[in-house]
Amino acid sequence: MSHEFDEVSNFEIDSETEAALRRQDEALLLLERLRSEEPFGFSNAKKIPGQERRDFRRWAMPPGITIEMHDGTRWCKINCSDVGVGGARTDFLPSWADGPTPVRLKGAAGAVIVLSDIMWHGTSANQAGIRFEFLDDEERDFWSGTLIDALLARHSLA
Repeated sequence: MSHEFDEVSNFEIDSETEAALRRQDEALLLLERLRSEEPFGFSNAKKIPGQERRDFRRWAMPPGITIEMHDGTRWCKINCSDVGVGGARTDFLPSWADGPTPVRLKGAAGAVIVLSDIMWHGTSANQAGIRFEFLDDEERDFWSGTLIDALLARHSLA
């Protein structure tokens, strides 16, 4: 039994897939450049033994936390109604953020730059859910600690 395969030269990628792959490559290149330009704020963070990753919950956006997307030229603050370790719900998603986009997650402890992508996009009011892709567990741990500190500060003032 023999199988015949088309030559690689006959393989074609449709234009929509090609555009999505190009946007992802551009976003990854920009993300790498931005990470090299801005140091992470977690270099002095202490590791606490026994902490484990948990399933992601979301909370109302606490004061002191900002989420900024990079439009290719500058950082733009994105208003979010809720945020979690793994993502956020935006009140408005700019049209240029269609696809993977570098995001800076900031809090009192510092900032971390991650890649975001759209999980869902609402039909009304241009709301969207974005997820965060961290470079490693150290970045994820820093962000979760920063977020927890902001949530505790908000609730301690009440």
